[in-house]
Amino acid sequence: MSRSPMNSLSEGLSPYRQFRNLLLGGLTGLFFLFAVSPLLLIIYVAWSQGRSALSWNFISTVPSGFPLGTEGGILNGIVGSLDLVVIASSLSVPVGIWAGLYLWQDGKSRQAGLVRLLSDLLLGVPSVVWGIVGFYVFSTSTGMGFHWGFSAMAGGLTLGFIMVPIVTRVTEQALRDVPMTFIEGAYALGATRWQTMRSIALPGAMAGIGTGILLGILNVLGQTAPLVFTNYYNTGLPSSLIGSQGSVGDLAMQIFIYVHEPSRLLHVKAMAAALVLLAIVLVLDIGIRLMTWGSRKIAGRIG
Repeated sequence: MSRSPMNSLSEGLSPYRQFRNLLLGGLTGLFFLFAVSPLLLIIYVAWSQGRSALSWNFISTVPSGFPLGTEGGILNGIVGSLDLVVIASSLSVPVGIWAGLYLWQDGKSRQAGLVRLLSDLLLGVPSVVWGIVGFYVFSTSTGMGFHWGFSAMAGGLTLGFIMVPIVTRVTEQALRDVPMTFIEGAYALGATRWQTMRSIALPGAMAGIGTGILLGILNVLGQTAPLVFTNYYNTGLPSSLIGSQGSVGDLAMQIFIYVHEPSRLLHVKAMAAALVLLAIVLVLDIGIRLMTWGSRKIAGRIG
């Protein structure tokens, strides 16, 4: 039987180093289990409490019955959550990447320092404050503002502003991780700033930028406080993005409402909705990683 390379390497080490490697390997495994235990606990509780409600009818119909939700499913929450993510990403991804490029290019200037400081401040703003600001800017029907009412557009743009500083700072850090020798080599060969950015910096940082976008999306998918002030909740499917018919349902708000109802059946459906939300997060994670991989391939061919 052939021996693994790790076993062959261990045979050449002193007993002390073998013991140290074994100890550190065990600690690494223990801390890894400790780090993922909250996720495993969430999956276990949601599966054990909500698996009985999972069915095709659950994800393909809107809630009905009395109390509302005891019959039907969560299609309104799935469609609404995706609507909000698309609107939020449409604002935050281009703005965040552009801001990250600016901070990377002019990182030592006073203006860049001010932008970085403001971005860090925005990261610390509580989501409920974003919700109040979004209400006065997008939803209120009096005074200055867009007067869109409780709507997907108001909620999505508010979530987009929450995503912007996340995408900005992760984009800047991802660009800084690109080896400077690559950048200097491109300039030395006569490439312009735009060519260097397009062909060297962005492809090299694409994986990090994709991770930043994913972190932003995962952050806003679980938000409920901003949506209370800007979108609230709709038990049906949206027919508009603004106005009196523009409100959408979303899974996080649906879970929040169901678990506060006295009905045991709604509690089960809330846990089943949590499982669906985890599945959506997993699909988005895989999708963004595939898009990042594809973008790097395309950029490499263009470059």
